Amino acid sequence: MSIESSLKSIGLNYREIQVYLATLELGSSTVTPISKKSGFKRTYCYDILEDLKKQSLVNYVEKNGRRHYFAEDPKKIEDRLSDNLTGFQALLPELRSIYNNPAEKPKIRYYEGKEGIVSIYQELLKVSSFDAIASPMHVVSGLGYFFAEYTKKQLARKVKVREIITEDGLKADYINHYQKPLQEARLLPHGTTLSTDMIIYENKLAMISYTNNLHAVVIESSSIVETQKILFEIIWAKAEQI
Repeated sequence: MSIESSLKSIGLNYREIQVYLATLELGSSTVTPISKKSGFKRTYCYDILEDLKKQSLVNYVEKNGRRHYFAEDPKKIEDRLSDNLTGFQALLPELRSIYNNPAEKPKIRYYEGKEGIVSIYQELLKVSSFDAIASPMHVVSGLGYFFAEYTKKQLARKVKVREIITEDGLKADYINHYQKPLQEARLLPHGTTLSTDMIIYENKLAMISYTNNLHAVVIESSSIVETQKILFEIIWAKAEQI
């Protein structure tokens, strides 16, 4: 089965396939090179890239006022396949051989709105552990009912969590959802406030802002995450146990 026919089987049309493959091969790129490689006009490419972004196949970062588009890891397509999973797994090595992912360049993903933040938390259910520095007020008020059900899923999947939290009015309600030894929380010094929450998992760092417009940035970089892990351990050792 060819790449085009396999991508068509998951619901992509001809224009989306050509633009997606061009973005996949180019790595981080403005729309002009994508337009030239795919053979479609720039004005069409913007709309097609937006459609692919809604399908979580591409994303972008802003650099000097310009959007730089990049393809998400092709393995994400696997989640969309059901009937044709075997055929896609055979195709995956060829797709990844095209994928431009230089090890020295960090990958940056941008998310907006509650739906975007929830997608990060859903990703955390697939890891073995994560560490966080956060405000209970942010999480409970920003995600509402989602959080209580979410901690139950963490326990069911045995995700180990260490969290350093601010001592705000929602502290008690927040930590009552946690169960040791898998879920632990410690306190930041009295009076500490946070404008952004931080989550460290695998080789990724998520920075989530719950103020004004809800948004987040996820940085995928082993060197950046290693430094953040060291800083987390220093704060964890000094934080008050609950």
